[in-house]
Amino acid sequence: MKPIDETLRERLARVADGLIPEADGMPAPSSVDIGGRQLDVVLGSRPDLAGDLRRALEAADDVKVPIGWLEALRTGDAAGYEALVTVVVAGYYMHPDVKRLLGYPGQVPEPVSVDGFADYMNAGLLERVYDRGPIYRPTPGG
Repeated sequence: MKPIDETLRERLARVADGLIPEADGMPAPSSVDIGGRQLDVVLGSRPDLAGDLRRALEAADDVKVPIGWLEALRTGDAAGYEALVTVVVAGYYMHPDVKRLLGYPGQVPEPVSVDGFADYMNAGLLERVYDRGPIYRPTPGG
């Protein structure tokens, strides 16, 4: 499959800025290189999105109102829409500056004590399940 060229990368940035506008101290996707490095990071993990993304971006030739175009894409090319939205959202929220602004350090290891209960056990989040008792469905032939 051929790589996504600069023209399509620029279209991605333009559409992404319409999908996630700069607001409340958060940057626009184009300012965190959504059409460059972030696109490469996402497609490195999800190369299966490239074909549908390319098709969607090729259809975005002269998009003036990204949100309206995205709605038309969603109804006309669901796979292209899903690929585009997935790439934009994943690339945006994986950028180190965005994670820092959100106060999200990423996945970090947390020690587990064999002597204690997890926080959700102490918070009472499972009481309803315990009170309900076991529920199961017999398997066919079993």
